[in-house]
Amino acid sequence: MSSTQHESIVDNEITTSQSQIPPESIVAISTVDVVGELINQRWTSSLLISITVVVLSTSFVMGVNIGGPNLYNGFIVPWTRGHPFPCQKEGSTSQWIARKWWNCVYNDTTKNLNGYYYLPEISTKTLIGQRLKDSMHNVLFVIGGFIGAFSGQYWYKCLSRRNAIFASMPFQLVASIFMIITLYIYRGYETDDPDQTTIDKATKNKDVAISFFYISRFLSGFSAGMCCVVSTSYLNEISPRALRGTVGSCHQLAIVIGILFGQIIGLPWILGRHNAWNWGMSWVGLLSLMGSIFIWTLPESPRWLVQERKQNEAAQSLRKLRQSNDIEVELIEFEEEETASNKQDLGILKVLSLNEFRWPLITSLVLNAIQQLSGINAVFFYSGDMFSLAGLRDEKVFWGILATGVINLIATLVALKLIEFLGRRPLIIWPLAGIIIVMIGLTILIVLNAKNSEDKKDALAIVSIIFILLFIILFAVGLGPIPFVYSNEVFAVEARAAGLSSAMFINWFCSFLVTLFFLPLQSASGGYVFLVFCVLVALSFVLLFFKKYVESS
Repeated sequence: MSSTQHESIVDNEITTSQSQIPPESIVAISTVDVVGELINQRWTSSLLISITVVVLSTSFVMGVNIGGPNLYNGFIVPWTRGHPFPCQKEGSTSQWIARKWWNCVYNDTTKNLNGYYYLPEISTKTLIGQRLKDSMHNVLFVIGGFIGAFSGQYWYKCLSRRNAIFASMPFQLVASIFMIITLYIYRGYETDDPDQTTIDKATKNKDVAISFFYISRFLSGFSAGMCCVVSTSYLNEISPRALRGTVGSCHQLAIVIGILFGQIIGLPWILGRHNAWNWGMSWVGLLSLMGSIFIWTLPESPRWLVQERKQNEAAQSLRKLRQSNDIEVELIEFEEEETASNKQDLGILKVLSLNEFRWPLITSLVLNAIQQLSGINAVFFYSGDMFSLAGLRDEKVFWGILATGVINLIATLVALKLIEFLGRRPLIIWPLAGIIIVMIGLTILIVLNAKNSEDKKDALAIVSIIFILLFIILFAVGLGPIPFVYSNEVFAVEARAAGLSSAMFINWFCSFLVTLFFLPLQSASGGYVFLVFCVLVALSFVLLFFKKYVESS
């Protein structure tokens, strides 16, 4: 059978949206069919461009929004408290920036009795509550992400996949605009010793500016949550079966690169300054703007078009993505999956009631929960605080933060190769065991650091940083990619929607808990805060190890 005949068959098959695939077309596949299928399981320029546009304008932006604030917390916290620059605690990284970059004069006459420069002391009774308020910008980001992820399923049911991705971008664009204007409404004062009149004038519009700031973070989170659903669905549906795992991992990889890029932009010699941090958290709006333009040049999801009974358009989109006319086998596969999905679309309660889906669902929920309850977001949101707690000072804190991003990226790249060689189970079980050991060791080191003399603190601090980096490596090779990979692989078509939405719900909810309570727990327990994560990781290790829920492939 010639390729021309093949194309004719495809055109006849998809002429009407109501046409059914005849049984005889799925019988023995000819040699040309096999060759055509092999040709389609490859990278094409159209596929690469589609992936690049989508992940740069959604997943990468999400990563920047996660990694960036860590570098600006030293400015954001006093700014939201109403005591902006140069109100920095003695010995903090922000005070080091002020000394080094703006020649701020800190001496006994400008320092109050509590070691702060115009930043009032917080009593022990109110410290935990204040730390809760200090983390509000990150909490609102996660709340927005939770709502965005929950609503994402409705966006891509009401809209096409491409339109749903476009719909997530204006939220980030508005968030960036709000973030820019916050520091112009309420910038603060820039003198070393301001009088009360200067302070009152500088803080006049504080509440309005902080409201814009919080709304901006919420909208950024909402956009990120939507992208977790709509972007990953699009990437999964445009990729060939043989490349689906690799293409799906591009979402996680782009987030990791975004985290690192956000950390680099936040360094003090770029945008990590008291009068520029708003730009450091808003420039990603340009990527959303560009994405909202270039998204219309990309092909629509052929799988979604088949679902909507638009077979002619599906064939056209698939030809563009595969850069081949031999697409009938893949179209038949889409049609079969859509038929199965229409017949057996299961809800969450039904999935839980069926033995074949119950334990895979529980495994997926446990993996997504422990991904966040391991404390990874606390590292990327507050690693500056962690490094200070471990004993690092001045510019060493910034290099430590940057090291977390670099190590995370390298380990993620390695993990993407290891998944197929070692399987899923070993990359979950043994890194979990390693994380338990690292958490215990880190707790001991931080407690010893607090009790030892200054000459021993530097050595202990270096070892503590090594332990934090080890934690990131162990996370990146296991808990980072595998919960997403497992959740996409383990469910049959009819249970996939319920399984994935439940997993995403748990993931964002646990992220919310960690983001909300980490700073208060740290204030209340100091270095012992890592034992909380250690216990949670140990429980999940026992559950996954002895019940053997996680298959190797």
